Amino acid sequence: MNSKQKYVIISALILLTAVLIWWLASGGEMLSKDGMWLEQEISELDEALGLEPQKVYQQKFILGLLPHTAVISGIIVVVAGILFFTFKSKKTKEKK
Repeated sequence: MNSKQKYVIISALILLTAVLIWWLASGGEMLSKDGMWLEQEISELDEALGLEPQKVYQQKFILGLLPHTAVISGIIVVVAGILFFTFKSKKTKEKK
């Protein structure tokens, strides 16, 4: 393994780690969501009367693992694999 191949592997691992951290920071959901249900705050009087808090739908995009993060990670792996084997073949051609 030459230095260019090591550079490709290290770069790919750093990018994959960044994508994983991005996914975890955005909620760590398996599937992407377009919105979420939020409970409105209720007053103490409503709580004392036993009323349930109302739920309101809020438009908010949450990144999911399967449709988005997996595709980005797959592209990184494919590009890194192509570069890894490209640099390997160049090294063997130089030796001949």
